[in-house]
Amino acid sequence: MRNKLLFAQLNAGSLVLYTIPDIQLGVGDSEFSKGLKLYEKGAVKKISDSFSGFRAIVSGTHEYHVGVSTEAYDRGICDCYVGQKDELCKHMIALAIAVVYKYRPKDTEPIKHPVDQAVCSGIVRDATENELDKAKSEINKGMSFLKRFSGPSSKWFQYQSSLVKGSRIILLALSNLPVCEKSVIIIINTLKCLDRKACGGVDDSDGTVGDLLFKIILVLNMFVDFNPNIKTFIKKKLPKGEVFDWESGFYFKDENVKDSGIIN
Repeated sequence: MRNKLLFAQLNAGSLVLYTIPDIQLGVGDSEFSKGLKLYEKGAVKKISDSFSGFRAIVSGTHEYHVGVSTEAYDRGICDCYVGQKDELCKHMIALAIAVVYKYRPKDTEPIKHPVDQAVCSGIVRDATENELDKAKSEINKGMSFLKRFSGPSSKWFQYQSSLVKGSRIILLALSNLPVCEKSVIIIINTLKCLDRKACGGVDDSDGTVGDLLFKIILVLNMFVDFNPNIKTFIKKKLPKGEVFDWESGFYFKDENVKDSGIIN
């Protein structure tokens, strides 16, 4: 009986296709924090699994019956007010987090810094080939979410969620790069690619891609804060955007003024 139970748990675990970072990148800092708080206070109870998903009772204002898919944390059900509108709620997120901790404990390391903010590594040195290759791979992954909208209006919110997730993946990849000229080249090539995406039909009426572009410019601003000598190189390489006026956000602080170098 014990061996059968262990086999069932291992089998269920092999079907979970998402990790804690996947959930973070998909839902953002605020919603992830809400779900994590529910999980950490023991609100997720009586988890059961099947080949299609997981179910549990999640305690909130009331006790809610919650389900999530094995394949996608944002595919599920909840009988709370938000869940009844067929929207992802904090109870579903809490269950998805609990599932990863239970069945994929090696994939629970969270992303350390905010996924919705521009961040700089602060490490001033040349990037290694491995770091550059990893960044390019993650950027390409993020770009794959930034597609032309061609679906019915009922798919609009799903489309916007895809743009947001792709933007977070790209920003995270750039934020982890060390401060050097090689990293600047990758960042500028990313800006050019995003500009082409906008020209190619990505629907940015909600401003997601435009917001990403200016967050990327903030990363370059922070590069200058950590290494003022890189300023001339960035100014030389930074082109004018065709769709987005990103160069207007490129800010160089007066070296005699002590501030963060970040545009608010």
